Amino acid sequence: MQSELIKFRLRPEEKQLLTEAAERAGMTVSEMLRRAGRAAAAGRIAPRAALTDFALIRTAANRLASLADAPETDAAAITACIKATAEDLRAIAARHLANVR
Repeated sequence: MQSELIKFRLRPEEKQLLTEAAERAGMTVSEMLRRAGRAAAAGRIAPRAALTDFALIRTAANRLASLADAPETDAAAITACIKATAEDLRAIAARHLANVR
């Protein structure tokens, strides 16, 4: 199969970042961008907002796990932590479900 050329413009500092990233990965810039494009087309690249929310979900899970591992915690503190975590999770769900019909 014959390949086709895609051209696009970058600022010099952007090009340098891509070049360095490709070198660290042991591949050419073209191969790195082809892989990134294929991953995006397959839906394997999450939007920044989703990545942020994944981090928040991990934080909430860690908060609950540490609460379970601290038997000395009083009931009021446990209740407050559970409620705060539930609110965080509801807010994340609301952001992602807002456009679902």
